[in-house]
Amino acid sequence: MKIPDSKQMHELDTKTIEIQKISSTELMERASTELSKYINKNYDKEKHVVIFCGTGNNGGDGLCIARMLYNFGWNNIDCYLVKYSEKSSADNLLNYEKLKKMSGVTLCDIHQETEIPELKDTDIVIDAIFGTGLNRGIEGLCAEVIKKINESGAEIIAIDIPSGLSDYATCNEIKGEVVKATQTLTIQSPTVSMLLPENQDITGDFKIIDINLDADEMSKIESCYNLVRKKEVATILKPRKKFSHKGTFGHALLIAGAYGKAGASVLASKACHRTGVGLLTTHVPQKAVNVLQTSTPETMISIDSNKFIISQLPDITKYNAIGVGPGIGKDESTAIIIKKLLKTAKTPLVLDADALNIISAKKWHDLIPENSILTPHPKEFERLFGKTENSIQRLKVLQENAVNRKLIIVLKGAHTAIATPDGKIYFNTTGNPGMATAGSGDVLTGIITGLLAQKYTSEEAAILGVWLHGKAGDIAAENLSEDCVIASDIINYLPQAFKNLKE
Repeated sequence: MKIPDSKQMHELDTKTIEIQKISSTELMERASTELSKYINKNYDKEKHVVIFCGTGNNGGDGLCIARMLYNFGWNNIDCYLVKYSEKSSADNLLNYEKLKKMSGVTLCDIHQETEIPELKDTDIVIDAIFGTGLNRGIEGLCAEVIKKINESGAEIIAIDIPSGLSDYATCNEIKGEVVKATQTLTIQSPTVSMLLPENQDITGDFKIIDINLDADEMSKIESCYNLVRKKEVATILKPRKKFSHKGTFGHALLIAGAYGKAGASVLASKACHRTGVGLLTTHVPQKAVNVLQTSTPETMISIDSNKFIISQLPDITKYNAIGVGPGIGKDESTAIIIKKLLKTAKTPLVLDADALNIISAKKWHDLIPENSILTPHPKEFERLFGKTENSIQRLKVLQENAVNRKLIIVLKGAHTAIATPDGKIYFNTTGNPGMATAGSGDVLTGIITGLLAQKYTSEEAAILGVWLHGKAGDIAAENLSEDCVIASDIINYLPQAFKNLKE
């Protein structure tokens, strides 16, 4: 799903109104209905609700929500119109008048600081002061209201976007006050700013509220930013034909696991098998053979001449995909092998962990075969491509390197960003903090290598692999709790991730 900016979203609203032959008031009613349904289902209606509305259309949504929650049986609702302007939008005015006629909801205007109500930590506060498109810092009366909201300790629900946050800003760029929401209910699509790690204390968890904006017009939007969702990922997954055999699903090679880190080769190998590869050979030092042979009997083993490190490159001509890096260390002998692999490989590689560290240290970026998949975490990314001041700048560097070097770069994180050679960036939507654990990246390397061997394109293997990895982690966290997830659990729940994708 493409991620539009605020201007494009406004144009999408206008086109939807025109195509679906509805009024802007009816579209606001539709949006507020869906927002209210979510709040009614997920929050305690016995609590005191305080809604702060601005004078624009975001405030109009807030006024609508007050009316609808009352109709759902919420009996303790106070709604405040923050008069930062004496001019209100037409739909805001209309909903203000409708709410004023309802005796069950308290409606007040705030003109000055002394009129801002006291809030309790037991309240539910709904922020509908400013929507997307804000391009200035919040000061004055609105800033004082936001301070009170943030200091309350209450549960805070932001409508569409937390007031004070703009489309692409990071928290260190925000001038003025900004609402720090517990949850953001974003209409139709998140903004890029909601996907950035710096802003997690501003957006909280976000939930996309679908209001049925015109799908054809949505598809026409030009944006390099995309959100990866289940229904799009499901179209990538290839069905297995009746007369398939193990050769149909490719032969992968993994180079992993120096002595003392043999577990990395085990995790990557198991994940590769669980992803459906037909055959897998893993190249390891002599001292890792027994560990790997015992742990993954399905794996064929290529044995290095060295007892402890990777010091030689096996014949790579027969493999459909090659993944390298987990646990290999940075010994000079290993570095020589990485250089030889980069120079001789005829197919795209999956490069992770110490393979990336070696490349960054030796400045071998230009040797990487086109369409290879790099899977750095933020520190590895920094070593590869340099330091950046914030996440927006990092996304630009990510995009530039994917385009200029013709690579697929998987920048791992809460919303893993996958950059492709055509300039697009795909944000993943699965995964959880429980996956921040040793070996999780080794599992991802195995998954992506397994998919690449099955003749998925590099882009498909990266997008599908990251989604499956995150979904397996989500199922693991649901069954075990985020605190208890280990890398092996992600592998164990991969079958359920595949099953979920097919449902």
